[in-house]
Amino acid sequence: MSQRAYDIVIVGAGAAGCVVASYLAEHTDASIALIEAGDTDRDPFIHIPGGFAKILAQDRHVWKYETVPQHGIKLAYRSGKVLGGGSSINAMAYVRGQVRDYAAWQDAVGETGKWSYSDLLPVFMTQENNDTFHDEFHGIDGGLAVQLPKGINELNQYCLKAFQEYGLPYNPDYNGKTQIGVSPVQSTVGNQRRCSAVDAYLRPHLASGRVTLLTGKTVARILIRNNRAVGVELMDKALERIAAEEVVLSAGSVHSPKILMHSGVGSAEQLREHGIAVIVDSPEVGENLQDHPMVPVRAYVKGDLGYQAAAQGLGSVKAGLRYFVTKDGPAAGNGIETVSHWNPSDFTAEPTIQCYHAPIIANQELSPTGDRSGITFELVVLQPKSRGWVRLADSDPTSMPLINPNFIGEEEDLRAVVGSVRAIRKVMAQESLAPIIEAEIEPGPSIQSDTEIGAWAKQAVTTMWHPVGTCRMGQDPRAVVDARLRVRGVDRLRVIDASIMPNITSGNTNAPTQALARHATAMLVEDLA
Repeated sequence: MSQRAYDIVIVGAGAAGCVVASYLAEHTDASIALIEAGDTDRDPFIHIPGGFAKILAQDRHVWKYETVPQHGIKLAYRSGKVLGGGSSINAMAYVRGQVRDYAAWQDAVGETGKWSYSDLLPVFMTQENNDTFHDEFHGIDGGLAVQLPKGINELNQYCLKAFQEYGLPYNPDYNGKTQIGVSPVQSTVGNQRRCSAVDAYLRPHLASGRVTLLTGKTVARILIRNNRAVGVELMDKALERIAAEEVVLSAGSVHSPKILMHSGVGSAEQLREHGIAVIVDSPEVGENLQDHPMVPVRAYVKGDLGYQAAAQGLGSVKAGLRYFVTKDGPAAGNGIETVSHWNPSDFTAEPTIQCYHAPIIANQELSPTGDRSGITFELVVLQPKSRGWVRLADSDPTSMPLINPNFIGEEEDLRAVVGSVRAIRKVMAQESLAPIIEAEIEPGPSIQSDTEIGAWAKQAVTTMWHPVGTCRMGQDPRAVVDARLRVRGVDRLRVIDASIMPNITSGNTNAPTQALARHATAMLVEDLA
């Protein structure tokens, strides 16, 4: 059995893990190992903004999970398996969420921690390098590049006007004073290249040797002795172990609870069912899974609008060549240039729906389907009431876990979806869009009643790939981690990733994950002093 030793071992080199490693390298003298199950981010498609659709369509750099049946259908459920994790393969949308999201975090920890919006806003600003905004909400000196689209295609321009005709205000900055309105999309792109967490924070520390990166290494379990984390065990044939004074679990909302359970931290009843020795009975490990359910409303449009032609065949070749020569064109962005946030029942209330206006007839991975131009309105329930879980299939660490997002499992979520579909139909009927809409494809004109829309939605629903909550923080004894993200019952072990969120943020979770990782690592450094 081989064994190495470091002061701090970080499990998972995704968005959170990169932030943790970078902050520790800058603020401590500790020896740091960063362990990643996937490969490095050398794939050129990672760095081309438009390349993410190719990566997702081919299932590259991902964990190939699937859910238990959702309304009778098993769904693909992917997460990043590459240096940078989701920040290396996602659609690069930069969304912080709403003030009330973080108020709920603060309520969860009470006086034991500081997780309000006012606590997190300085962190967002410190990390950000915004190309447009510099005010009380935005920073320009951080490593994370954030930019507005360099051009908005004609179809998305029609959408901007149609949503205003529908009644929404134009909002230039949904990460500013309010999220309400129709807006250009803010993306983690700089100099027409993806800005992943690797680029934003980690790369200099890899080059200097301050952080030792171990790729292609999957952690089976945390080594715990006398209720203290002392290292990790890898899934190597040689049964390699890495000793550590401190272990940080940043493996994401599926793998972090999975690793904890295989380490003996979880529901005692479930662990015993699989013959795993119980070290800490923590019944909510793997529970409280939340994700943003998405249903797509699709329509054909007249003429050659949007990016249908540029996303496939010869068109994609031309777009790629243009990008390499001029660094502009369709491949220089994420292909989704406008978004809306609103409450269909009250345009002045905090948004309950997010809608990306994808100028393409596309599947879940935004890969084109067919040759006809069209648009896909991706309707997302921002604060789903449904809760699911991640559980072990068996005692084998190499087995995929059981995943139940429980999409549209609560009636309130179903009502939100039905209301949003009806709202989008009104948007498509506005004077800026109606003349170019040729035909609604999905749900389709035959589906009209609430019952029919609801039944369709349960079959069409899919994930936005924003799982959170499975190692939630809180001050109550059932919370998996405390306000400083220390695992209850195990010393020298923390979870720092999206799994600690008590409730999901109202929008894409990449930016909040990076912010919480920096905030939590500052606490770790304080505790190490």
